[in-house]
Amino acid sequence: MSAKPSVFVVVSRKAITVFSTSFRSRKVPRSILTQFPRMTVLGLVDTASTSHFVVAGITYEIDEEYAAVVNAADGEITSPQDFPRDPLPNL
Repeated sequence: MSAKPSVFVVVSRKAITVFSTSFRSRKVPRSILTQFPRMTVLGLVDTASTSHFVVAGITYEIDEEYAAVVNAADGEITSPQDFPRDPLPNL
């Protein structure tokens, strides 16, 4: 489990970045905890009890509504042929 009260996991074209928040405001990122190469697979979301996934030995709990987002981020890496072509690739 993360020692931080809340984290943001941001997936961009180049990296997966985990930001920590403070105890006072869980809505504002404060610092970068870690960064992974974009080719990192976040893993299967386990929804048996509390929805979570494990990356680099750290368990991240997520709201159930974000399970599809994690799976989509992994799908871009594991099966890019299944995604539609980007209509605005220069943005």
